Amino acid sequence: MATVQKAAPRTRRAASAGRAGAGHQANRPGGGWVASLLVVTLGSFLAALDTSSVNVALPSIERALSAGADDGRWVSTGYSLAMGVAIPLSKWLSDRIGISRLYILCLVVFTTGSALCGLSWNLGSMIAFRLVQGVPGGLLGVLGMTLLFATAPREKIGMAMGLYGLGIIVAPGVGPAMGGWFVENSTWQMIFFVKIPIGIAAVLAAWRILPRSGATSRPSFDLWGFVTIAVALTTLLVATAEGNDWGWTSYPTVILLMGSALAFALFAVVENEVDAPLLDLKVFRSGTYSIGLLIVGLVTMAMFGSLFYIPQLLLGVMGLNAFDAGLVMMPSALAMAAMAPVAGRLSDRFGARLPVFCGLTLTTFACVLMAQVTTDVSKLDVIWWSVLFNVGVGVSMMPAMSVGMNALPPNLIASGSALNQVAIRSVSALAVAGLGAVLTILQAELMVGESDLMPAGPTLSPMVARASEEGGATMHALYAALRLDVAATAFADIFLVLGGCAALGALLGLLLPGRKRPGSV
Repeated sequence: MATVQKAAPRTRRAASAGRAGAGHQANRPGGGWVASLLVVTLGSFLAALDTSSVNVALPSIERALSAGADDGRWVSTGYSLAMGVAIPLSKWLSDRIGISRLYILCLVVFTTGSALCGLSWNLGSMIAFRLVQGVPGGLLGVLGMTLLFATAPREKIGMAMGLYGLGIIVAPGVGPAMGGWFVENSTWQMIFFVKIPIGIAAVLAAWRILPRSGATSRPSFDLWGFVTIAVALTTLLVATAEGNDWGWTSYPTVILLMGSALAFALFAVVENEVDAPLLDLKVFRSGTYSIGLLIVGLVTMAMFGSLFYIPQLLLGVMGLNAFDAGLVMMPSALAMAAMAPVAGRLSDRFGARLPVFCGLTLTTFACVLMAQVTTDVSKLDVIWWSVLFNVGVGVSMMPAMSVGMNALPPNLIASGSALNQVAIRSVSALAVAGLGAVLTILQAELMVGESDLMPAGPTLSPMVARASEEGGATMHALYAALRLDVAATAFADIFLVLGGCAALGALLGLLLPGRKRPGSV
């Protein structure tokens, strides 16, 4: 009996080591798995915070660096491109360097990049430093999830993913308020400088707490796999970033989107043929992982769509400034943060099916409410709708991601984590850009429709006739009111599209595993 009792911990340790996925040999961390989880959560939070906080400050950065709006967009687009291209390299670099060493190195480079961005003297230097910052920013999320599955007990994966989700979910909500506050009360440089002490603390904590791991293999570099996925992501992100200006049916946009689709297809062919693929596509042999990834994509579409278009509603229709808009968004971010750990506990206890279905059903209901938006909508209404929306996202996002990852064998964890991040980066870009195209088309059609309702010539409507008699100022006010009404109607239609994504995700959630039966493994 004593022999059996002593063997059990050894077996658990062996299983935990096996979950490292890439075969890294790791010593016991300086703290427990919860301490390791907090470290990787902080890293993912930093990377996600950088994107959302900088977007708010772009107008101030453009003015300070004497850049036009078209050129200034590359401050964000360059960062996104660097993130996207770096993500597929995560597994290969982990094998060559060691996952813990690579994670600490990424934190160091990211923090250094933040300092350099704050010291930028012109637009060119800012874009260059954002590229430097974006490479570790893309790797941190992938490495963090791989480390989580390497250290957390299997029966606690749901709770661990819920806590880890705080970094991914909270940052997009906190970032706009933080960026808006610095723009209104300090300088745009502080958006970058504030991350320096956080980054230093994260480096020290990672050095002290994370398991010591070194390289265990030197796999050959999958050059063609990297070229095809890099081309696919780059062309996709450039097309979505420039589509509104170029036109979504223009030759450059169409060629880039077709090139992206072709490059993704070539990447799949290459990865199935090479001996050491950059990302192992065998992950898609798991039906649970594939369904979970599809749900994550739909939730990402809804989440990033709301994170972009609710602020646009607050700024463009309601006339709030950046800081006040951030404050309106803050309660929903806090609600999402509060629900992420709860979702993890629910997932551990009941399986992923229940939290995913219930959460996305609530998000769908919130979108139906948001589709009732008008020009006289109140801040309280927007807060209430967005809280409901984000509670649903917070309940569903991490269970959908964790159930898919948990279904993979240890040697595929790193590839599964990287493909999750590739999907999130791609879908988030398509969400903002694709919905932007839809919004532009809707507004144009609605403006034409509203104009047709106003008779011309001697049959002018009384309202238009009176405005015409009172002069140009009154006509301008009438036209402005018409534009606001059209914008509110277009936003309502966008929220219905987001609700459709959430509803489809809820239905797919019914295909996920439910509660484990007693005695099952």
